Amino acid sequence: MKPVVALDVSKGKSTIVIYDQKRCIFEGEINHCQADFESLRKRMILLEQQKGQRPEIVFEATGVYSMALEKFLQDRGYIYCRLNPLEAKLQTAAMRRKIRPIKAMRMSWLKHTLK
Repeated sequence: MKPVVALDVSKGKSTIVIYDQKRCIFEGEINHCQADFESLRKRMILLEQQKGQRPEIVFEATGVYSMALEKFLQDRGYIYCRLNPLEAKLQTAAMRRKIRPIKAMRMSWLKHTLK
């Protein structure tokens, strides 16, 4: 199973959780700026070197808020899963606490169940 990088995108920042084998190995937050996107890229490169495969990336489509993240991923050739917010909400309704790391965690679980 590939590691999963799940991002909960909001205005100007994203909460990130990284899962490996359904175990959280990183939780943090980045601002939507080049320096923070580069630190995310370095973390994903390190993860790829450790696991031998690129992580799966998942986030909700949040309109203009997610555009900077999506452009960053596209420019660097990352494949990602952009979730419809309504579908993500319906799929994760049973796990309903509005805490950003928890929401990002739910998206990583959702990525595994959508396969």
